[in-house]
Amino acid sequence: MADTSKNEASTSSPDRDRAPEREEEEYDGQGNRDNGEEAFAVPQPRKKPGLLSRYFPKLELDAPTVIMMFKGSLPPIIALAIYQSTDVASYFGLFGYIIPIISILIPVVLPRGKFLMIMLLALFFTCFAAAISLLALWSAIQARLHTSTEEIRQSPLPTYNSSQAAVCGIWLFFNTWLGNILRAKYASFNLPVITFCIFVNICATYGVTLTSTAAAEAFVRRLFVEFLVAIALSTAVSLLVFPVSSRLVVFKEFSGSIGLLGKTVALQQAYLIRLESDDMFATATRTRTSPGPEGVNKDPKKQSLTKEEKAAKALEQTAEKMTELAGKLHADLVFAKRDVAWGKLDANDLGEMLTLFRNLYIPIMGMTTIIDIFKRVSEHRGWDVDENTPVEVVAEKEGEKRVWNEVMKQLHEPFGILSKAIDQGLIHAGICLELLPRPKGSGKAKDVEARGQNVKPGEVGFSQTICQHLQEFRSKRSEVLSTWGKERAIIDEDRLNGPGGHLPEEWWERERSQLYVVLYMETLMLSSGQAVQELVAYAEKKVTDGTMTKKRLILPGYRRMRKWLRAIFNNEDSSAEQSPDIMDGGANIVYFGHGYNKKRDPEHLPPVTAWQHFGNGLRKVSGFFASEESSFAFRVACATMTVGIVAYLEDSHHFFIEQRLVWAMIIITIGMSMTSGQSLFGFFCRITGTVLAMCGSLIAWYIVDGRKAGVFVILWLFTFIDYYVLIKFPQLTIAVIITVVTQILIIGYELQVDKIGKEASERTGLPYYPTSTLAPYRLACVAGGSLVAFIWTIFPKPVSDRTWLRRDLSATLYLTANYFGVINSILKASLDDTAGDFNRPGTPANQLYKAGRKIFGKVMMVIPSMILHSAWQKWEPTIGGRFPREAYDDIILRSTRIMNYLTLISYTLTHPNRKRCSDNDKHEETDIDGHGAPGRQSDATALNEENATAWRDALTKVFEALNPTHHAILSSLTLLSNSLLSGQSLPPFVPLPRPYEMTRRLMWLERYGSAGSAYEDFVSRSIDLRTTAKEERPTTSQSRPLSQAGRPLNILDPRNMDQPGYAEFAVLQVCTTLVCDDLEGLMRDVSGLVGVVDFSFRVGGSDSTLGSGAAGPGVNNNTKGKTA
Repeated sequence: MADTSKNEASTSSPDRDRAPEREEEEYDGQGNRDNGEEAFAVPQPRKKPGLLSRYFPKLELDAPTVIMMFKGSLPPIIALAIYQSTDVASYFGLFGYIIPIISILIPVVLPRGKFLMIMLLALFFTCFAAAISLLALWSAIQARLHTSTEEIRQSPLPTYNSSQAAVCGIWLFFNTWLGNILRAKYASFNLPVITFCIFVNICATYGVTLTSTAAAEAFVRRLFVEFLVAIALSTAVSLLVFPVSSRLVVFKEFSGSIGLLGKTVALQQAYLIRLESDDMFATATRTRTSPGPEGVNKDPKKQSLTKEEKAAKALEQTAEKMTELAGKLHADLVFAKRDVAWGKLDANDLGEMLTLFRNLYIPIMGMTTIIDIFKRVSEHRGWDVDENTPVEVVAEKEGEKRVWNEVMKQLHEPFGILSKAIDQGLIHAGICLELLPRPKGSGKAKDVEARGQNVKPGEVGFSQTICQHLQEFRSKRSEVLSTWGKERAIIDEDRLNGPGGHLPEEWWERERSQLYVVLYMETLMLSSGQAVQELVAYAEKKVTDGTMTKKRLILPGYRRMRKWLRAIFNNEDSSAEQSPDIMDGGANIVYFGHGYNKKRDPEHLPPVTAWQHFGNGLRKVSGFFASEESSFAFRVACATMTVGIVAYLEDSHHFFIEQRLVWAMIIITIGMSMTSGQSLFGFFCRITGTVLAMCGSLIAWYIVDGRKAGVFVILWLFTFIDYYVLIKFPQLTIAVIITVVTQILIIGYELQVDKIGKEASERTGLPYYPTSTLAPYRLACVAGGSLVAFIWTIFPKPVSDRTWLRRDLSATLYLTANYFGVINSILKASLDDTAGDFNRPGTPANQLYKAGRKIFGKVMMVIPSMILHSAWQKWEPTIGGRFPREAYDDIILRSTRIMNYLTLISYTLTHPNRKRCSDNDKHEETDIDGHGAPGRQSDATALNEENATAWRDALTKVFEALNPTHHAILSSLTLLSNSLLSGQSLPPFVPLPRPYEMTRRLMWLERYGSAGSAYEDFVSRSIDLRTTAKEERPTTSQSRPLSQAGRPLNILDPRNMDQPGYAEFAVLQVCTTLVCDDLEGLMRDVSGLVGVVDFSFRVGGSDSTLGSGAAGPGVNNNTKGKTA
């Protein structure tokens, strides 16, 4: 859609010593600060804003939106104006206003790459429709000739022939069914197939009156020319009037990403500042990464938010916008790479830029999860403090709060340094890559030399400034770890080695969990700094190698064009990732892979012989007719024939022609789609749009007393306004298109009659109606078509937003399981040294990385679709029990969080922390604190290698024992996906991994030397889905004596927190813990929707469970596979 060029570009970058209330300075989207009034300006009394100034900003009528509204309104107006030519009117006759209607269905508001793809497909389907319509009319005329007497054949007036009508009806049903099968199977065929159906609808219904092949050829030729003119007109407007390339859209999205990333970092800093004094464990704050239930604060007027809650809410909202923009960028980049342009950056550069922005986006978004972490700690430890809370619980919470307040104070200065580095680095990269405008007077060598070290963003050599900020950050970060260690007395040697050094294992586990969270934040901060440094280095490289010096012709390569052509007819690439569709209403259709929803026939084994293969081919025919696509096409064909049958009956044939009921059939084709959903609300929107179109047509005609110039101006104004709704509310796309079509039907007919004359119009057998009469007639026609489309949408089985929401959730869980499998393979290959280089094409690591990135992009596109369906399903009528929206929203939230945490795990595995600062530091050794120590280079290197080897050996052994745990996660996600899709009940007991599993494995490995089957008994657990409370069911285990006086093994000693690999290990532990927690929540949510199979035995009327043994005397066996 055209609104992809309008992105959030505001950001903020407060100084670390600024008051929290002033921490949301904004950018104007071009890298310039907007600090408001000068600091020493005399304060002026504020005037009360007027009505226009209060409500006009809410319309968001920026320049790109107005341009797209103007551009979209041009084709139908130009088409109507062309018809005012006498030569054009005499050639096209009474079907001249088909041109503006078809021009509406070839959307000029799309970027150039997407438009050209739809235009070429529409051209192909128009040619195919002309050929198959000519065949249909010829066969119908032959049926007429073979069933008519000689007297009827010689009659100058066309007479009704039932055989001809029957043949036309059969062809209409078949063509509609065939076209909509392609439309349902390939997302890119949606609009082109609609033009195909309009063509065959007109030919099949008016073909009943044609008596000769010559007349049929003339009719099809004239209609074919009208369609070609409409396509040519839309093409001219798209390419010549304010042309918008797909590259321009992507560049706007990149610049918007710069603003949102900077704003996210600034809001993160503001939130951490609030945590220096506020209570981070207050359970009133609700974490929400996607629209859904707001928790306790549903009415902001009744409940005020604390400063901490306001900061968290602002941070979450900005993160949501960034996630949505990341999904758009992933989808639009495909078309930008195919675009022909006169520019500087080619397709490979755009792909590399997306990779660099993604590498920066992931850790920055990961830092926002600290809100979720604190909330879960509070919930799991029961820190919802009130007047009845025990004193020891309050004291425990206050002690924990004091520690984290001190840690946040220590994070203040290093995070301020990091925030400044990211802020300036993003602006510098944006200026160098020409995503942001260059400030006046910057970039000149003499100015840089004159200022010495005072280099600003956009100037050559600014990357050294970023490197200095990161070195300063590294020097400060160890102070945070030291502060935490002193607060928890872990680095106090006297306490550890003294008489009180024998600390319980529970104490060590809790303290280690806290350390993991601190290292988690520190590692993500460091990764963000390294990612922005890589982005800056790439931007300066493009400047120094001359890429940004001059423009050149950029053409897509042969391989890319071949892939594009293959994508049109490929299930994998015909989804929304590769195929534009303005009719999708914001609901993305994503291909989920060959394994999703693939069912094997339990009654047939795979074929072996040639005869068995032939039999399988025959069975595919029946499978094709029973497919979901064929079912949808059959619905559309039946809905079309519901109105079309009127044209094929002798008594109603003339009524159909006179009232032009063919437009009701066209409205049916436009209004029905595989993802239509919104059945009831969509129906009312279309009816409302049709009524508004009728009122607008009456105003446009009578307010200027039927004068053409005035009619054109008023009609253009209404169309201009219609496109505002289409651009800002893509969910109402179908309703807007029907509204514009209705206006064209009414005004176009009146302009046509005014041009050719009333007598000429009535000579064709069509009665003339004044506008006041025609408008209600057209309203009834369009409303009738919308009603028929609505009926066949819900009959015999409704296709609603709730259905698609459940399917999208199932597919998301399947993709999440697939993504976890990729991560598992990456980890295994890395530990086995078989992965290779991630940056070298063809290596296993590179292939796994590309597969994971593709899955990540698919999920980023499905999430907005789920949110859309969840928001619009509330308009659907509920017959029977209430729709469990809270459960679905919680599943969306948890599945999104699981995907985010898995992404952090993948990022940690594929982007280990590096100590790269500049080329000048290559021969210098930098210790963990960032201070140079050249004299200890060899010793430090040997120590690092020894520690890395120890970590690798230990993790390799642990990973081998962790396979059952990984299998449990994969199996659970797959089970939930299948259960949601099919509605089958879940089993009563589901095995789940425990949090901090890898830590326990390492501890067991150190104490007992192996991680075999005995460990499975120590940590295995399952949850009982028949209960509502969280209930762990550990197997029989014995308490194990702790070695080293209850202290963990050396490799996990918190005093080794500065060693290589420890921080990355902490990130894996935190993320896997959060994944396990959300996975258990998913189990309970899904079990509440689909039920749980209960095979327990009960004694009489008692609810006590006896187990699965045989029922004895006096035992009432209730094992009926009952769903709890």
